[in-house]
Amino acid sequence: MFRIDTDDLSAAQDRLQKLSKKTPYVAVRAVNKAMTGVKTDMVKVARADYNYKSTALRKRIKVQKANIANISGFVQSKGGQVHLTDVAGTRETKKGVSVNVKKSTGRQIIEKAFIAHGKNSGKEIVFQRKTKNGVMVPRYPIKAISTAHPEIIYNTNEVWKKLAGSISERLNKNINREIDAEYRKQAGKW
Repeated sequence: MFRIDTDDLSAAQDRLQKLSKKTPYVAVRAVNKAMTGVKTDMVKVARADYNYKSTALRKRIKVQKANIANISGFVQSKGGQVHLTDVAGTRETKKGVSVNVKKSTGRQIIEKAFIAHGKNSGKEIVFQRKTKNGVMVPRYPIKAISTAHPEIIYNTNEVWKKLAGSISERLNKNINREIDAEYRKQAGKW
């Protein structure tokens, strides 16, 4: 025979109330994990067709994480031009600079181009001498050569659908995982 006392019931109710107070914390942890996962998904989407370096993409993507006061977050990608040195496999040759920006087009040579350190940033940049009446100028002026922004890739309907699906999938998975973790933590106290 089993007997349940009112003390046991009140203790169980107390513990369940404490568990319900943990809901915002569970939500914050789940949202934050989902946001960092979305950043990873964005890098994978951009690198599927283009040869951007993943570190260059990660620097452009900012994650605003959730907290208890504001249980929401966002992932934003923005930045200036993407230098050709931020494309994997860019190298200098005798004829110019060899680069393969889009995987489907293959490697191309930019004639009379060279790689040098930027004046203000110190970062390696691909430069090309300007022409005057069809003839290359001997030294200056030179222009930096860049490629398409990855934000253009993110702003297509096809990519938005992929990212939206992965966001909801990640969030549901993370919420379930965090709820289970909280239950296990509370079970240890019971």
